Amino acid sequence: MKSMLLKKICLPVLASTLLLACERDYDITVKDGQQQLIVEGYINNEFPLYNYVVLSRSKDFYDPGLENLAVSGATVSITEGERVSGDIQWDEATRTVLTEGRLPQLANSALPGFYFDQRLRYDSLNALVGKPGKCYKLTIEVEGKQYSAITQLPVPVAIDTLTCGFYYTDSNADTTYSKARITVNYKDPDTIGNTQLFFWRHWDNRKSFGWGALGTNRFASGADDLVNGQQIAFTQSYGFVLGDSVSIYMASVERPVYNFWDSFNKARSNDGPFATPVTLQSTIQGELVTGCFSGFSVSVKSVVVQ
Repeated sequence: MKSMLLKKICLPVLASTLLLACERDYDITVKDGQQQLIVEGYINNEFPLYNYVVLSRSKDFYDPGLENLAVSGATVSITEGERVSGDIQWDEATRTVLTEGRLPQLANSALPGFYFDQRLRYDSLNALVGKPGKCYKLTIEVEGKQYSAITQLPVPVAIDTLTCGFYYTDSNADTTYSKARITVNYKDPDTIGNTQLFFWRHWDNRKSFGWGALGTNRFASGADDLVNGQQIAFTQSYGFVLGDSVSIYMASVERPVYNFWDSFNKARSNDGPFATPVTLQSTIQGELVTGCFSGFSVSVKSVVVQ
């Protein structure tokens, strides 16, 4: 075994002036010559268009092209269920088949390897959306193999306020910007194990699509043992331009989802041939597969940076 750094496993690029593609960097340990199926799936409670699955296959680090290979022709579905006495009871009547295709919301651009609920085309009000407290099962069949994952949407934690501060000047050869950092204020629920991921939309990604295209520093600490039930003030490390309108998305997630993105961050910053390999904490079941099916319970609030 050796660590194969797939420098850029890029999600398929959109040929559109309105949209930018998502991008992910993965460190994946694989045997020479073996491809892995890469699964990036999301179910959230607020934005039906942002419930999607991306399928691709890894390429060897020494391959001349470093883009990932979109996987088409898969059968992809998401089923809702409820946890009862420790077991999950799946409601097959809720099974939603996701398919590749064009969506009007995405400027009619084809997205190879992206799978959506096609009701977004003609009945968007009834398109797939997650419900807090419910469980969701992702199933994938492709090239005669089956893969699956389960995630649960926690009860969303509300953002109380967004405040701006920590002002500084950011200069380069061409421009000088006055910037500030945004602090997210919220109350940690009175239960142990709450974890949050943070994303934002601002001037630089306003025309972009996908969770991966939003700005992010990923997460606050995943351990709330010392702050359980307390008021939290979490300051984003990113500097926002004064006068910009910024929307902050706080996604409450279950621990396996947090663990995956935590390992992803460590792998992404683990460059260099002498670095210690990092194993992604994949939530996908199957042979030669990695990735995560992320259940996001999202709270949103916007602020003008000033």
